[in-house]
Amino acid sequence: MEFARLAIASLAWFLLHAAVAGSGLRAVLLRRFGDKAYRNGFSLASVASLVWLVLEYRGAPFRLLGPVPSPLRFVPVVVVPVAFVLLAGAFTVPSPTALGGEKYLADTEPARGVLRVTRHPFLWSVVLWSAAHLLVSFDIGSLLLFGSLGVTALRGAFDIDRKRRRSNPSEFARFESVTSNVPFKALLAGRNRLVLREVWLPLVLGLALALG
Repeated sequence: MEFARLAIASLAWFLLHAAVAGSGLRAVLLRRFGDKAYRNGFSLASVASLVWLVLEYRGAPFRLLGPVPSPLRFVPVVVVPVAFVLLAGAFTVPSPTALGGEKYLADTEPARGVLRVTRHPFLWSVVLWSAAHLLVSFDIGSLLLFGSLGVTALRGAFDIDRKRRRSNPSEFARFESVTSNVPFKALLAGRNRLVLREVWLPLVLGLALALG
């Protein structure tokens, strides 16, 4: 029972996104309250849920499940800088998959910057950051915190694709053909290429965050 509150907070964070934003309930709320009110309300609820989750994590006892294998200790050194570059890149380029970004699907070249790496840079930054911490944090509290954040972000990436295919089928198909959900997949398949002038700023900011 000592981790009950943290478990409830973790579940609440996941369900807020899976059972509200990722279900038919979203359409009901949009019809009832309108787009602006729904987005503002959901944003406030997300912030409140995240604050609750972090506070419960900080207040939970530390229960180690086992030692961390030595080779895994180097994983965050490699993965976290990549996550931070994606995080910085998510805020330096207009994204058709961001909240309210559907209008960018009509752009001549909708996939620029880190969108050439993945069409969900913010969500995948959370997935990679969470996974890197899970691999070196073998305690119950970390499993609940980073697990809920990572699973929610991973589910969200695929859920947004599903929504865009339904709401903007032709425009999203064009965007989807030159991007990938999973990072680097489109680049490795030759469906896109990195353009240095588009990613130098995310690289500098992301690496600075990682070093910090």
